[in-house]
Amino acid sequence: MKKAWNVVLVIVFVIILLGATAIGVGYLTGADLEQVYMTLEKSPVATFILRLISYWEKGFAYAQQLVATLPQFFAGLF
Repeated sequence: MKKAWNVVLVIVFVIILLGATAIGVGYLTGADLEQVYMTLEKSPVATFILRLISYWEKGFAYAQQLVATLPQFFAGLF
């Protein structure tokens, strides 16, 4: 298990390093960050991630509603 976490940490470190490098190159070349954000916003990966976050938010809200209504159905337990 320890080896798996090491692999995960290395992957996360490489992703952060690549992102920082990309941002640094963007600043050095005078790229407009608004253009970068617009390009990333239209990418399929970003759309997938945003939909996944929305899915989890809706699921969490549903779970909160379910927990809030449990005392009505199981009055003897609460």
